[in-house]
Amino acid sequence: MTIVDWINQVLVHKKEWDSFSETDQKTFNSFIINRWLSMDSEFIEIVNYFQKYAIGTLESREVYKWYCDVLPKGKRFNKYIKSKKYKKYDKELIKIIVSYFECSELQAQEYIKLMDKEEIKQILKMYGLDNKKIKKVCK
Repeated sequence: MTIVDWINQVLVHKKEWDSFSETDQKTFNSFIINRWLSMDSEFIEIVNYFQKYAIGTLESREVYKWYCDVLPKGKRFNKYIKSKKYKKYDKELIKIIVSYFECSELQAQEYIKLMDKEEIKQILKMYGLDNKKIKKVCK
């Protein structure tokens, strides 16, 4: 069974745990179920409260039963929130920005996002890069 199947079981069908095959029972993952259910603003407090017990302490059977008993029956659509993808910057550019602002690499990447290209080009010229190299680094 997939995560979507398990979410539907918890929210819609609410079948008994023993009705699932042993293979299906092994696919139940408390962490992932908590993560998906927490995408619903109405469930976030319940999931937050329960997750300290659900992961590592209780068996999958107990977690499934608890969610079936506590959560209201009904189909819901929750958009899964993905992590942000960060733009990768040239290592030399990051190194120069770190040196210029005297900051960490992570902060340098944030600064690069906030700066316009002209500001970046000026800093690179201050560090002795020629126009050809600046063009390559700024891609």
